[in-house]
Amino acid sequence: TSLSLLEKYITADIVVLMLLIGYEFIKAVRFAAMNRILRHKAYLDNATGLPNKNKCEEILNAPDLLSAQDAVAICVFDLNNLRNINNNLGHDKGDEYIRSFAVQLRIAVADEYFVGRDGGDEFIAVLKNVTRMQVEECLRDIREQAAKYSKEYPEMPISYAVGYAMSQDFEQSTMRELFRYADKNMYIDKNRAKM
Repeated sequence: TSLSLLEKYITADIVVLMLLIGYEFIKAVRFAAMNRILRHKAYLDNATGLPNKNKCEEILNAPDLLSAQDAVAICVFDLNNLRNINNNLGHDKGDEYIRSFAVQLRIAVADEYFVGRDGGDEFIAVLKNVTRMQVEECLRDIREQAAKYSKEYPEMPISYAVGYAMSQDFEQSTMRELFRYADKNMYIDKNRAKM
């Protein structure tokens, strides 16, 4: 009798342990899901649906030096006329303008390439394993997509400046340095448009 009583206690202990393990497993799964959601939110720009400045900074701050074999291009975009839109039409329209460009940019750039909002009205695209011709084609696709959108919505046409830099031209530079070269080229484009 004492042996069968001991078996009942052991069985009850095993059942309780199994329930505790199950409970802890469910908690761990929920915790992992919440972490995924938080990580996603930490890297998502709510206004555009693109990766945000945090994600852009993470990519640009990669410590590795680039070589010609890396074949990376960074494109930097800056919207024109945002201040005028905000002042004349209101900030809601300015937000809509930013969102519209983000959508057109994501449509035009192939899914395997990174596109993110680097803050305000600035965006970046990181193209890997590309030739100069492929970068030029990508930029042409973006221009065509923006022109198509602008034709459909002439009350708020998209206008932007763009510059890019390729790792082949700046060997042994970091992603951040490549970004700076692209940014300089974007300002050249912006100043050319002003003239």
